[in-house]
Amino acid sequence: MFQRYLERIQAISEFLARAPHPDQALDFLSAHISPIDEVAVVSRAVVDGDGVIRVENVQGFSKHELMTKASLHISQQRPISTAARTQKIVWARRETVKDDFPDFMHFDEETPWASSVTMPIGLRFVYGFGFPSDLGTWENIDKYFETVRSLISIYESALELKNALGSRSFIEESEIQPLSERQTKILDLLKTGKTNKEIADAIGYSESLVRHETMIIYKKLRVSGRQQLRESV
Repeated sequence: MFQRYLERIQAISEFLARAPHPDQALDFLSAHISPIDEVAVVSRAVVDGDGVIRVENVQGFSKHELMTKASLHISQQRPISTAARTQKIVWARRETVKDDFPDFMHFDEETPWASSVTMPIGLRFVYGFGFPSDLGTWENIDKYFETVRSLISIYESALELKNALGSRSFIEESEIQPLSERQTKILDLLKTGKTNKEIADAIGYSESLVRHETMIIYKKLRVSGRQQLRESV
């Protein structure tokens, strides 16, 4: 497991060192943050001076649109609020989240999350990660996420410096991120009209992972679903 942690940390470090657009950074993190082969949902929130928390960027497997419209405050008993308020990494589990955080609400009841970790990045940002598996009991998992937190802190500082130096806007720089090798395989099978189950059987992954990767493919290619995908190719 230690080797997996090192591999993920190295990959994340190398990618964030490019100071990519936050949407690209979260897209990469959603596919690489988990030490095991699963896609996470990742959010990036800004804490305003009046204590309001605004979720500005979300990527991953969740139907997450409501997250960017919800009204959140640092005083509430939610993982994101608690992390911002205490400046500590906060874990939550689906089975106990409503007992541990009375103000918590599901933005997507259908999302198959089992555990989440929320981390403050300085006083201004909060990153959240939701996982289909329960990672909270893994050996040295807290040290792993502390390291990830440090990398993201450096990344956010680099973005701030980049803006201060007046470099090109993020919109100009944020070209569509290339598909990963696995996503390219899935795309080729999607073009043939295969179902998620048929694709999973063909490439040896779980159906849920194929479904998650398919959602990311749609986002990267800026299509709404299979029909638009077939029409565009």
